[in-house]
This record gives sequence, structure tokens and C-alpha cells, in this order.
Amino acid sequence: MVWPIEIIWPYPKTCGRYSYHSYSNEGATLWHQRLGHLNMASLKKLENMVNGMNLKEVPLHHVCEACMEGKHQRTSFPKDEASRASKLLELVHSDVCGPMKTTSRGGARYFVTFIDDFLKKTHVYLLKVKGEVFNKFKAYKALVENQTGMKIKTL
Repeated sequence: MVWPIEIIWPYPKTCGRYSYHSYSNEGATLWHQRLGHLNMASLKKLENMVNGMNLKEVPLHHVCEACMEGKHQRTSFPKDEASRASKLLELVHSDVCGPMKTTSRGGARYFVTFIDDFLKKTHVYLLKVKGEVFNKFKAYKALVENQTGMKIKTL
């Protein structure tokens, strides 16, 4: 729900202060909701800046259901060991990033990463154009398979 607030511009024009006036004299709870669930201490400070904002009582320990839900700690993802790689090169993650605003000294504006899930070892390749990704993957695949004697199972 949107609540109208009339903005009265500074008078005289040389004055840099703004005056906000509302046609409501509702309590602190309603103002807390109107102002995006602002905390009560800041709400009390605002009372002096806004004409018509009559906060007769400002509860120090106000309980707002929406605020409680927003601050509620969520349960973490289950640490399922089955989704992690148990051997080298069993699972390799990859991502392409770019284009970057600034080019590298070699003229690259993109990069691709390959991360082995078991070791968490990361290889980064710089790219001038996105179309180079497959060639860089072939180079990465040849490098790690020659070094380890194992094959990449899942990319």
C-alpha cells in the first residue's frame, strides 16, 4: 500500500532544508512499515524532521513479523558428500567471464576457468574472443590428462 507524502519545497529558496508533511498521525508501527521497516531508533530521529509525524510511543522492543522473517537464519545446504568428486578429474567446473571493459596487454577481454572439484585447482585462460573457449578446453584437457594419466569424466 502506498501512502501519500506531500513534499513542501524550501522557503525561502536560499534555505537548504526540506519539510515533509504527512496527513496521518498514526503510531510508530505504521511508520515503521511505511518507511521500509526502519529501526525504531532511526524512526525517533525522523520525528523531528517530518511535520505531522506524531510518535507518541516508540516501543524499544518492537516485534515486527516481516522483520523477523527477513532476519531469520536460513538452514544451510546439506553437505552431501555424494555430490563432490572423490577422485581427480571426476568433476571439472568451468565458467566464461567477459567482455571486460579493459583489455589485457595481449588484447584479451574474456577469460575461462577450469576448476577440478577434487583438488580445487584452478586453471585460467585469457581469451580475445568467446569463440576460443573450445580450443582452450582442448588445451586444458590435454594438459591435465597428460599430467595425471587420468581422463576428465564430467565437465
